[in-house]
Formats: sequence, structure tokens, C-alpha cells
Amino acid sequence: MPIRNCAATARALAVVSLLLAAAIAPLRAQAEPERLARRNASRADLESAAAQLDRLAASTAYGERTRDRARAEATVIRRRLTAGDFRPGDRIVVRIEGIEEALDDTATVLEGKRLPVKGFRQVALEGVLRAELEPLLRTELTDFVRNATVTVRPLMRVAVFGSVARQGYVIVPMETTLDDLLSLAGGPAGDSDPQQLTLQRGDTLLLDSDAVRVAIAQGRTINDIGLEDGDALMVPRAPPARNVSQLVQTLSFVISISFSILAIARR
Repeated sequence: MPIRNCAATARALAVVSLLLAAAIAPLRAQAEPERLARRNASRADLESAAAQLDRLAASTAYGERTRDRARAEATVIRRRLTAGDFRPGDRIVVRIEGIEEALDDTATVLEGKRLPVKGFRQVALEGVLRAELEPLLRTELTDFVRNATVTVRPLMRVAVFGSVARQGYVIVPMETTLDDLLSLAGGPAGDSDPQQLTLQRGDTLLLDSDAVRVAIAQGRTINDIGLEDGDALMVPRAPPARNVSQLVQTLSFVISISFSILAIARR
């Protein structure tokens, strides 16, 4: 290859590299805040994520769409820091061991964001993050359960829709895998296409079928994936199988009719 062509090729590759870097940069810049803003993130992590998003929103190195998204995400995180993670109707598994009668109960958050702990007092959850719930319960119940072990497991409300035995919402722990989620819905129906599963948040596609297959193969949990309450695993129906013999018969019929019409036209 002539030296001139080599130089031109090198310049073209350099331009492509710069374009790719520019395209990927916003994604890299947002990846860390999004990772820190996961369901079990601490208050310090959320504050750090909001600060990073603020810097991204203020930077002129990114397009207005990317900056607007960063502003919106920072607002969501700060709202979470103020209001906390819990809403009335949320369900939480509470276990207390080391007392005369061990407690293993699933409690429902009441109006006013108060958690009733069976046999104990209600605990206020206004402004409390998921990462803060277990330490808070230990502190709140110290007067009653000294030297006891307190563990909590907030549950999630997610859906399985489409071609399954029992579609609808299920309440599950965050350690649930996607194949477990599918099993809770009774498994795929006979007309389903298990290779085309997707994850949706309203009208937004979270994971396409390829990504869902990888997540299932890796045993990733709904917490690993970053699902939120209300997200849905979609199980589509398989496209109808083509009946080759029926197709041949139809074509034969059409051809015979065509020949008949031609024969009549020639008379």
C-alpha cells in the first residue's frame, strides 16, 4: 500500500476513534452515578452520585439531551434522600433472633410511612433509605431486644406479563433471579417464546432479549439488574409456525385457478 494511502487510512482511523470516544464519554460519565444510585446505596453514595450528575449537567462537553437527563436523575436522587425509599404498602421481612420467642414476620408499611413491628412499637420510616433500615431497627428496638440479632429484607413488587401460566404482580426479595421470577408465574406457557424475554419499565425497554439471556445465564438477581417496583418481565408468544403442506396446497390452488382463468380467456 502506498505511503500516502497509509497516512490517509491512519487519519481516518483517528477520526473514527475520536468520534467513538465522544459518543461513549457520556455513557461512562453516567455509569458511575447510576451504579451508586442502586436500591441499596448508602446516603454517602447517593450524595456522591448526585454531585457527579450535577457536574455532568453543568459541563459543556456534553449535549443538551445528556445534560437534561443528568439534571433529572440528580433531582430523583435528592428526592430519594429527602423522602426515603419506603411508601405505604411496601412489605418488609423482619427477623429478630436471640429473644425468648424469635420473630419472623412480613410487615406492611402503613400510611404515614410507619412500620409496625409485631410485638414492638411502630418505627417511622420517613426519610429512611433501604441501606439505613436495619441499623435503624436495631437502634429503635434496643430497649426491648438487647443483644438480639435484627435482620430485614425489603421486598419488591414486580410483574410477569405475557405468555405464562399466571401473569401479574408478585412480591419477592431482591435476591430473586429472573428464572425464579418466571417460575413464580407458573413458567412459560406452551405458546411462549422463552428466547425473546425482555424487561420493561412502563413503555421503556430496560433489557432486550439478548441481555436477558445473559442475565439468566449469569444468575443475576433483580437487584443486580437494578429493577424497581413496577418493572415487568415480558414473555412474548412465539410467532405461528408455518404449515408447509398448507402453503403448498394454497399455492397449488392459486396456480390451478390462474391456469383455468387463462384457458377460459383464450376461448
